[in-house]
Amino acid sequence: MVKFKSYKSISEQVSCEIKIKNSRFIGTIAPVLSEGEAFLFLEQMRQTYRDASHNVFAFRILRSGSLLERQSDDGEPSGTAGKPTLDVIVGAGIVNICVNITRYFGGTLLGTGGLVRAYQAAAREALSQASISEFRRLVQAHIILPYPAYDKFLYAANNNGYIIADSAFSENITLTVVCFEESAANLQHTVAGLAQSAHISFGEPYYGVLN
Repeated sequence: MVKFKSYKSISEQVSCEIKIKNSRFIGTIAPVLSEGEAFLFLEQMRQTYRDASHNVFAFRILRSGSLLERQSDDGEPSGTAGKPTLDVIVGAGIVNICVNITRYFGGTLLGTGGLVRAYQAAAREALSQASISEFRRLVQAHIILPYPAYDKFLYAANNNGYIIADSAFSENITLTVVCFEESAANLQHTVAGLAQSAHISFGEPYYGVLN
């Protein structure tokens, strides 16, 4: 299985509308983590816009180290809608995303080239409204420290970009710390050097945004 060090994706659903020669194009994009989530979102779009002429879609999902890409013209001439929409998100380098573009026909035929440009414009406009983040491989560490080591750890955390997600103070200090996967060895070395009684254990790596 291939491990991607990072990828770009969106954090929330957004929607926008453009009008071309009286046809309305409503672009809606949503973050998805699986094919099932993508089809659930698309079904919601079909129900919301059940009276539309077309509900074109494209999605791109990171799955088991590979990319799953699917698209549909939904009745538009072959190759004029789904593929151009997919090309936009591929060109932007974004994954774990599903795009639905709804068209209400305005009475004027756009032609093959016009349809391609229209669907790409709707996809680009929707992406321009989205907040795009870089997701990197992170790891969560469970750390137990004696009180005298706490200030030294805070100094190391501030200088190395470790994020303290949770803390508890009792007989010892218990911390939940998040760092980049490639920084895990350095974090382990830091904790080991603070005190003989210090302890650290790691969870499984996952993709996320380190704030």
